[in-house]
Parts: sequence; structure tokens; C-alpha cells
Amino acid sequence: MPETSPLGRSVFVAVAILLIGATLAVAARQARPGPRLSRKGRLVDLIRAEERRARTLRAQLDVLRADLEALEGQGAARGRDLLQLRHAADGLEPFAGLAAVAGPGLRVTLDDSSMRTSPTGDPNDLVIHQQDIQAVVNALWASGAEAVAIGGERITAASAIRCVGNTLLLHGSVYSPPYRIAAVGDPARLRGGLASDGLVERFQAAVDEFRLVFEVKDADHLELPAYHGVIADQFAAVHRSTAR
Repeated sequence: MPETSPLGRSVFVAVAILLIGATLAVAARQARPGPRLSRKGRLVDLIRAEERRARTLRAQLDVLRADLEALEGQGAARGRDLLQLRHAADGLEPFAGLAAVAGPGLRVTLDDSSMRTSPTGDPNDLVIHQQDIQAVVNALWASGAEAVAIGGERITAASAIRCVGNTLLLHGSVYSPPYRIAAVGDPARLRGGLASDGLVERFQAAVDEFRLVFEVKDADHLELPAYHGVIADQFAAVHRSTAR
């Protein structure tokens, strides 16, 4: 049989209580002497039988009332659990990028070189590449950034940074240099993370050699919007145990 929901069980118990109450009332009326109960012995036997029946029904009624109270208590407990889960989800939304955040942090700008030709003869030396942006963003995350946005677009754990030529493809939108990155967090710690990251150091060497733009400025107040796209799981699924 399919498992009955708490609401269904509550309705069933309530209906059962009403039926038993009605039965007790009928039994009480039937126990009254009528014109057809002429013999005293027959009347006494009937009263005793109805009393036994009434005691049985009262006992069943007490059990049903206890079951109803237990179900109502379970519903209240589940309501409290659901409320706690909602509060927990609300608290995690800013870290998942699903809520707007504000606070101090850093503004980082990356831009192509002002040089017309590269000393090596390779024009790729003079542009910002995908790995340069990724190195900066990853260093910011690693140094305690609580939220990051590129060009005003919020970055989430599912965001993919891709470069097409000398443009950036992010969440289906195309961005051209300069690339402006905003990170909310402790500015001093974020600066220290950028300065000590190995990939950022390699990028800094290219900045110095090819005159690329890499500017880092403290910000007393940043406002980063929530991510407005759709986050869909491609490989994850809810695990349901088959153990009995």
C-alpha cells in the first residue's frame, strides 16, 4: 500500500473521532428506557451492553486523539525543520552567487598592450589571454574573496571563462578589453594573494615585458549583482538508497 501523507492521516483521524463521537451519542440515546422494553431484565442487559460498547469506543477515541496530537506535533516539527533549511539556504545564496552582495574589496583591470609590435614578433604577446584572467580570478578566490564579478557579471562555481580571439565569452555574453574584475573581501589579503600567486607572477612578468595593463586598486565599497542565469546540474543526481 502507498504510504499515507501526514495530512491524509490527520484528516482520517479527525473523521474517525467525529464518527466515534456520533456513535457514543447514539448509544446513549439507545440506552434510555423505551415503551417496548417491558421487562426489567432485558433493559438491564441492554444498558450493560451499551456501557461496555461505550467504554470500548471511548478507549478507541482516546487512542485516535493521541494519534492526532502526535501527527500535529510531527507537522510542527517538520515545519520548523523546513524553516531552518530555508534560513540555511538564504545564508548560502550570496556565496553561491545567487544574491547581490556589497562590501570592500579590490578592482582589478586587465588590458591589452599599447605596443604596436612585440619584441618577439608574436602579436599574441600583446593581448590579454584566457589564462591571464583565470589566474587573477583563481588567486582572488584562493585569497578569501567572497564574491567576484567580471564586467559586472557575477562569477559562480559553474562559470566558464573562455576567450575567443581577443574577446571574452562569459555566460553567453561577449566582453572586450579592458576586462574589469571586482572582488569583495579583505583588500589587504586579496592583494597579498595576488602578489604571492605563481601564475599571477608569471603574468606580471609579461605585463612588464610587453606593457600589458594590470592595475589593482582598493575599493571601500563594491556592489556585485546576483547571478541571473540558470544553474543546472549536468552530471549530479539525487541519490536514493535502495537499502531496506
